[in-house]
This record gives sequence, C-alpha cells and structure tokens, in this order.
Amino acid sequence: MNALFEHLPRRERRATLSEEARRRRSGDWGSWEKLHLPEGVPGGRGWTREVRAACRNGVFSVLVREVLGEGGDCVIHLAITSLSQTRPTWWEAQRIKNEICGPEATAIEVYPPQSEVVDGADMYHLWALPGRLPFGLWRAA
Repeated sequence: MNALFEHLPRRERRATLSEEARRRRSGDWGSWEKLHLPEGVPGGRGWTREVRAACRNGVFSVLVREVLGEGGDCVIHLAITSLSQTRPTWWEAQRIKNEICGPEATAIEVYPPQSEVVDGADMYHLWALPGRLPFGLWRAA
C-alpha cells in the first residue's frame, strides 16, 4: 500500500483513487504547481538530495533534477509517480515531458544493466536531453 494512504480510512482511499482514475480518463489533471526544494527532497537519500524542484497536479507528482552531462550539457531527470502508483501511459509521459520540459525536448526512458537497477519507489524516470538523438523514427534530413 502507498505509505501516503496508511492513515486514511478505506472509504477515503477508494474515493481518492477513484478521483485520480476519473482525472486520468478525462485528461483534466488540473494545473501544475511547482515546489522549490533548495535543500533537496526532505529526508531524501542518494539522487533525491540533488532534486531542487517538484511539480504536482491532480494526478501526478514529478521530481525534477538537473544533471550536468558530459560537455557541460544539462540533462533533466523527471521522476514521475501518482497516488495509485500506476505507470503513466506513453501519452501521459509525453504530456508530462511537454508541459515540464517543453514540446521540443527529447526525452528517453532508460533500462540500465541489472547491476545498476535502483527500485526504492514506484517511480518512472524520463531523461530530457539538450538536443536531438542521433537516431529516431524519422531520418535526419
């Protein structure tokens, strides 16, 4: 069970999850609220100490971490979750990327070597890159 729900009565948990499902079906997530976290995620460990912002709306919460890549380029790490901990669909992840990083940002999801897997929470990760990938569905003109 999601730790956020442990203190709620069963009826309230069900109502909250039902509202999330309704919002996901309708596409009416509400506005994004941006939270500034100058000290990182409170109580965070590892990479969450590097998070300086979080965005949330009526469905999703997204931790936003800027990481300097090779050559000094900034890569934006989006760690996405919802109260139901249901994986965002492709279209939902695309919309989150568009609304937080911009519609022309390119983002990827990474499946690392098994030895590097970290799964401390049910979060889904996108990495928004500073430019276009050298491969894709469309040939470079």
